[in-house]
Amino acid sequence: MIPSYIDIEAIFDHYDAVFFDAYGVLVDGIDALPNAEQLVNIMNASAMNYFIVTNDASKSIESLSNKFQSQGMRIPVERIVNSGSLISGYYRDEDLVGRPTLVLGTKDSRTYVSGSCAKILSLDSNSEPDVILFTHSSPYDWESTLKHLLNLVSKRFKQKTPVRMVLPNTDFIYQDGKADFGMGAAAFVETLEEALMRLHGKHEVLRAAKLGKPHPPIFTEAIRRAGSNNVIMIGDQLETDILGANNVGLDSAVVTTGINKRSNPKEFKDMPDDLTPRYILTSLV
Repeated sequence: MIPSYIDIEAIFDHYDAVFFDAYGVLVDGIDALPNAEQLVNIMNASAMNYFIVTNDASKSIESLSNKFQSQGMRIPVERIVNSGSLISGYYRDEDLVGRPTLVLGTKDSRTYVSGSCAKILSLDSNSEPDVILFTHSSPYDWESTLKHLLNLVSKRFKQKTPVRMVLPNTDFIYQDGKADFGMGAAAFVETLEEALMRLHGKHEVLRAAKLGKPHPPIFTEAIRRAGSNNVIMIGDQLETDILGANNVGLDSAVVTTGINKRSNPKEFKDMPDDLTPRYILTSLV
């Protein structure tokens, strides 16, 4: 499949709702990207049905909205769907409410689970968790942290009382400035999963549950909020934004301001179809 070019006006005319990734599309991790502020102003003025669908679980919805505001974009909380907001529902669905949870992430990320578990634990807690929640990649010494988690999860697996692992943000890397990138929590979780598999073989309980893009939960919630399946996902990562949209049957458009740098349709000719967007969007306005 070879993508074609599309402009933002054609997107607005054709779709009932538009999903935007945040990092690499609207912001570079620090500042707003070119034309992002103008785009948001246009959508707000025209009452466009849009949503920011982001894997970021390190900030509360309110903090995300405030951060966008500080970058010149007035994006209300009701327009934001992030992977962190799926945590409480996951706890209910998986009968994890009341379980002690080790939260590896920011102070903000703890708010997503504060009402769903009896006790929030830290790495130096004396108690053992029943759930490990990976919401952000910092601030940890990951060499010592992974060693601790490997031995804890391995021990509990052998005791037949496995620890559940939950990964809301499945970004392996993310944009952290104009030319800088950071390692996401998924990079460390994948290392842990690989180590556990080598020790114990393939077992579903030794893999983290994934809530964010490209996995279905975040798209299911965003589509529910949008009230339509006639939606397009605009993102910068083929492995999360585009793959996830394609897997749930949504159209997708890739930008060239983030992780993806392919700007010519011919550059996708050898790309697997599930990683290929329907469109290339070269400008936000």
